[in-house]
Amino acid sequence: MGKTWATRRRGDEQDFLRWLAKGKTVYVINEQAHLVPGVARARTYTSHTVTGKHPILGGWIFDGSPSNPAKEFFQWAGTVYENPPKGFEHINDQMHEPVDARYFKGAIHVDDIKEMEYEADLAADRTIDARRTGARRFW
Repeated sequence: MGKTWATRRRGDEQDFLRWLAKGKTVYVINEQAHLVPGVARARTYTSHTVTGKHPILGGWIFDGSPSNPAKEFFQWAGTVYENPPKGFEHINDQMHEPVDARYFKGAIHVDDIKEMEYEADLAADRTIDARRTGARRFW
């Protein structure tokens, strides 16, 4: 079992920043939104690799992006894992039956149509509620 760091524990942020080094990979659990069509897995994990130091600020950066420093990454990530979390699939892993593959084959199942109609009804209800409250007055 690998080490974990959480934002709710005192001292974990400094311990995490001290532990980091170039080439180390950390893992974060993601929860997809329930309104995203085609998402079959509600929770997955992603991996992030330390690629070096920030050119100006000097802190560690992830995935080659200076706009992703380790301190801010830790604050939005919640719980960070040293090893891949058990019981979750990587976000890029192939599923047994890809959800979107059947759409490209030309076959749409009745359940898929019902799901799309349900999502469309929810979107229409949100639009009506927003117009009623005046929340969507852009122009």
